[in-house]
Amino acid sequence: MTESVDETKPVDASQEVTPAELAVLDAVALRDTNAPSAKVTRIAKKEVGYRESRTNHTKYGRWYGADGQEWCDVFVSWVFHQAGQLAAIGGKHKYVPDHLTWFKNQHRFYRRGAAGGGPREGCVIFFDLNGHDGEDHIGIVTSYDDTYVYTVEGNRSDQVQRLKYPRTSHLIWGYGHPAWN
Repeated sequence: MTESVDETKPVDASQEVTPAELAVLDAVALRDTNAPSAKVTRIAKKEVGYRESRTNHTKYGRWYGADGQEWCDVFVSWVFHQAGQLAAIGGKHKYVPDHLTWFKNQHRFYRRGAAGGGPREGCVIFFDLNGHDGEDHIGIVTSYDDTYVYTVEGNRSDQVQRLKYPRTSHLIWGYGHPAWN
């Protein structure tokens, strides 16, 4: 079983969220700040800028018991754990395809563009970053509009980053809708 793609490759400049976009996004708050999705996005955003100390060594990996391994999915699990919502995404995961399988088995996964399955705050977003073989990276949707999906992702350029993608981007594999509790 192979691990996910090396997410440490440089982020394309078009994916970076500008300070002006951040100001607008952060000014638009969810109606219920106690909603599980709001807690997840708030926790994820607080982690932006966290960097691994050595190759793949993070507090998320130490929490999981998998320090020194690819950590994009470990980060997602950590955030949901911190929000008290780990069960909503099927528990702890470190391997993106296994996590996708859980969402599929629960009938909570929607391919990009599928009816009724678009992005929602707090959703898990699956990517095909290498563009040729399916899901190989994961993040958390923090917001969206008619044009873009905004995310927080672990293990992008060795850190936690806020990024954006056109909603029609071929890099987006699909969305996992948590079973909020």
